[in-house]
Amino acid sequence: MHFSQLLSVLLATGVLAVRASNCPPFPSSMTVFSFEFKQPDPPVIKAEFKTNFIQHKWNHNLSHITTGYINNSPSQSFVRADEAFDGSLVSSYFNYANTTKEGLVDNIMTTYGHGSDEPAMWRGFVNSNFPLFPEDILVKYGAVFGGLVRRKFNEHPMAAWNMLYQGVIPVTVYVSNCNVMVGYDYFSPGLRTRVITEYFNIQV
Repeated sequence: MHFSQLLSVLLATGVLAVRASNCPPFPSSMTVFSFEFKQPDPPVIKAEFKTNFIQHKWNHNLSHITTGYINNSPSQSFVRADEAFDGSLVSSYFNYANTTKEGLVDNIMTTYGHGSDEPAMWRGFVNSNFPLFPEDILVKYGAVFGGLVRRKFNEHPMAAWNMLYQGVIPVTVYVSNCNVMVGYDYFSPGLRTRVITEYFNIQV
């Protein structure tokens, strides 16, 4: 099976998982140009999950696309991201129980380079592309409803929620009618960096 065929199967599986849910649809009061519209309260999300992902990060100096697998575990205060890009495999463990006052996260990164016999290991504090999403994150940051939108790997509309992560970084979190995250986007003002992250094959 070719990679493109395999990816199509994986994406279809992820869509079916959302479609097969028994959760009620979003109410008409969440349709922005409806006379019934009323600003909804931010939901509590289902925060313990594993998922495939694809991410694109870019600014004037780079265009970086990566894909892999994320384990988001607020109960254990970590995010693990296993990803593939540029002929390398990288596993990053972000320990959110060990952060600096500036919000940098303890990261252990293991890289398996193309043609290399031994992995390279690095540890330090970073500003992670993979935030930890606890169940009350939208409530904690006072997220504002941004409308019902379409996401690439989901058949049905998703609710967009806009917030300032750590009080400084504009983040949009996309949530299904089952209160399951399906991805997030953010803009980092410092280096004028834009990041788009899509989830599929989500396991809550």
